[in-house]
Amino acid sequence: LVEVADGAASCELEISGPRKAVEVVQSQSPLAARLRLSERPTGPTTVTLDPESLERSLAEQIREFRKLTIIAVRPAAVAVSVDRMVTVPAEIMLSRLSMLYDIEPQLARSVVDVQMRESRHAAMTDSGEPVQLDISADVDRLFRDQPEGESMTIPVNLDGRAFGPDAVIDPATVRVTAAIKARRSTEEVPTVPILVAVRFENLDKPYRAVTLDRIPLELIARTITVTGPTEDVSRLVRGETRAFGIIRLKEDDFQELGVTKLVTPEYLLPVGLELGVPPEPVEFKLIDTRDTPGAG
Repeated sequence: LVEVADGAASCELEISGPRKAVEVVQSQSPLAARLRLSERPTGPTTVTLDPESLERSLAEQIREFRKLTIIAVRPAAVAVSVDRMVTVPAEIMLSRLSMLYDIEPQLARSVVDVQMRESRHAAMTDSGEPVQLDISADVDRLFRDQPEGESMTIPVNLDGRAFGPDAVIDPATVRVTAAIKARRSTEEVPTVPILVAVRFENLDKPYRAVTLDRIPLELIARTITVTGPTEDVSRLVRGETRAFGIIRLKEDDFQELGVTKLVTPEYLLPVGLELGVPPEPVEFKLIDTRDTPGAG
């Protein structure tokens, strides 16, 4: 690549030839010419505006220019900046995936060739920046609408703009195989505690809710089945969030001490989760703590 130092290069041509051809060329001014340069190292340099090269370039675009001769070019040279194109290997990365996958994305190839400006490559090398391209966002976006749990292989386009405006990646795509995790799942959650709730005016009553084996109800736990967004279910199973079962005692329950009751707890779950199957009822009874030796 060659760029003119001031962003644009213009020159004035003194031409000779048939008047009609001169008039046609003048009417199409300003003209644009492309010159071939000999290979040069990256950096600033001066390019001589060769009349013969200008004639060939312009004659390819304008027929009348074939009848003309360039007598002089003013200025005779321009300052330019040469930036060679180099080809370097680049590593394809998947380091910032945000979706959950049953089969983690696998790349058909992890290294590609990048043709980029030598100045850009030098800047990356000097700063210690690796020649890498992270396609995590593209992979997440393309797999988001794919069938859940099904292994799919999808071509992902590689965007070379990370390596500069003129960069070209070869090959231009990479095939990625993955299976997204189901967005909703159903899991068993063990050791969910059962709590007893009473009205405020009954808090001081001498009672205790126990199982038929006289185990305090607050010491038992149940396994429940929940369903919902996969990550929320996983967090509950891992213990990062909590679930509780509640048995709400009514006034009539205190009139029936010692009577066995069969009650299905009301379960309080994290937002977005619900019971996957109906929960099992709990058998318990209320006992008078005044009749229980050592009870407080």
